[in-house]
Parts: sequence; C-alpha cells; structure tokens
Amino acid sequence: MKSPAKPRSAPVVEEPVEKPVHKEPPPRNLDPIILKIRSQLIQQRNELMTMIKSSQEVERNIGEITFSNEIDLASSLEGREMAFQLSSRERNELKLIEEALFKMAKGTYGVCEGCSKNIPVKRLQIMPLTPLCIECQESLEVS
Repeated sequence: MKSPAKPRSAPVVEEPVEKPVHKEPPPRNLDPIILKIRSQLIQQRNELMTMIKSSQEVERNIGEITFSNEIDLASSLEGREMAFQLSSRERNELKLIEEALFKMAKGTYGVCEGCSKNIPVKRLQIMPLTPLCIECQESLEVS
C-alpha cells in the first residue's frame, strides 16, 4: 500500500540580495579637494538610492490601503503626491550626482559647460553639482 503523498511545500524563493553599490576606483591625477568632493558625492548617491527605494516601497503600500471615508482618501492622496514630488527631486539629484561622477572619471569635472573655462574649486566645494561657472550662471539667470 502506498503511503499518502506528502503535500508539497511551495519552493523557497529567496529575495534578491541587494548588491552593494560598486565602488569605483578614484580617477588618477585628481586634486585632493576634488577627491574629497567625489567621496561626498558617492556617499550622497548611496543615501539617495536608499531613500528612493524606501519611498517606492511606501508608494506600493499606499495602494493597498482601504479608506473608510473621503477625508482619509484625500489625506492619503495628498501624502502620495508629496512622496512623488520628493521622489522626483531625489531622482533628479541622483542624476546630477551621476553626471558629476562621470565627468570626474572622464576628466572633465570642473569645466564650465557654457564657456569651457575651469570652474573655481571654491565654487565646486560649495556647489559640487554645478555645471557652470559664476559668469555663465549669472548670464543664464539674467536672460
């Protein structure tokens, strides 16, 4: 006599392990101040990526909530809109950081996109994501 078949348990599906952000070796011949800016940008990038991932989870969870009245629904929609705006801002900043890191690797970081002159290091320390020197930025704001 055959023994009753054991119920099969669902196969265990492991969640993909989040890979650590790849640490690129610093480009050669960079000014020590630029290397410090680069390290700060990498840290900001990692923090932004964590924030974006957590806000995506919140957005997914908001869709699963049921609302008992219109006020709860309106409040949730307002919260969702705010989360979307923050997420959009974070993604834009992440894009600017990636562009700055790419320019560092390429050797073009600190070169004004308007006039091709070098952007002063002091300006880069204060505004590390700026693509323009002060003169080009001012002329852009005036026009």
